[in-house]
Amino acid sequence: MKTNMTAEPEIQTLLSGVWHNQHNSELRLEIDQSGKLSGLFTPGVEAQGSSLETFPVIGFAKDDIFSFCVDFSKYGSMTTWIGQFVNPKSSSFRATWHMIADIHHDKRLDWKSLWTGQDEFIAGPRTEESGEHPSPKSHPLYNSII
Repeated sequence: MKTNMTAEPEIQTLLSGVWHNQHNSELRLEIDQSGKLSGLFTPGVEAQGSSLETFPVIGFAKDDIFSFCVDFSKYGSMTTWIGQFVNPKSSSFRATWHMIADIHHDKRLDWKSLWTGQDEFIAGPRTEESGEHPSPKSHPLYNSII
């Protein structure tokens, strides 16, 4: 049986709440006792021809690792983030994302249908400007690759 002698916070405490990333996207998460994660994701980057929308989030969290997915299929993509709390006392986390874009059955485009990147999420709601993040902009909602 695994015991936690250091009394580090549970993943529910660490990850539940409001976060924002370098794209000024906002992530609201809740985690139940079984580790099921749910919430809402509001991209800080608008999809072509649309205003900001909110998308449902689903995922899992266990110990200090987690994953969550957002269905952007309305815009031809889906994105999954995976991450780990390396420093439980930190008010931020990094997560790697994989985005798959619908190639519309054109097999010649499969080489550019999968994108990978990394986001840094900081505790708290998004702000009018996201200049506090030094990370370069890349975004999983970007849908004009095909």
